[in-house]
Amino acid sequence: MYSVVLIAIDGSPRSHGILETVSTFCEQTRHRLHVLLAVDRAYALPEQDGHISPQDETEYPAASHEQQVADMSMLQAVTHLRERGFQTEGNLVNGDPVSSIVAEAKRLGSDLIVMGHRHLSRLDRMFDPSISSKVIDKAGCPVLVDARHL
Repeated sequence: MYSVVLIAIDGSPRSHGILETVSTFCEQTRHRLHVLLAVDRAYALPEQDGHISPQDETEYPAASHEQQVADMSMLQAVTHLRERGFQTEGNLVNGDPVSSIVAEAKRLGSDLIVMGHRHLSRLDRMFDPSISSKVIDKAGCPVLVDARHL
């Protein structure tokens, strides 16, 4: 029986659909939900106390914007699930999404990972392989992929 569920989001509009899928298939009294959002290190601010300083906004405008979007996405995801009665925690990390998802699933002892899927052409997949496919190969637990088109 699944009890610990890791939900990997990326802050895109598809994240809302993933949360709806989880809300439909999970039960408030049976499942502990953990939301993970991994910000690629190329777009991450230097490690600090979790606040974006005016200096960061000036020196790293793209990373500052990415951090703000990630913070807001995490807050919205956790709030959405808690409002539906789920025991939910969130974790925002800087790092490769595949490695971060697999490591977090192992750290939590996750019984299930729920994540989205980008619909790429074959050519696009050659240059930018699917994150969900890589997670499936490395996870060590079942992975539910929400592949709905938006």
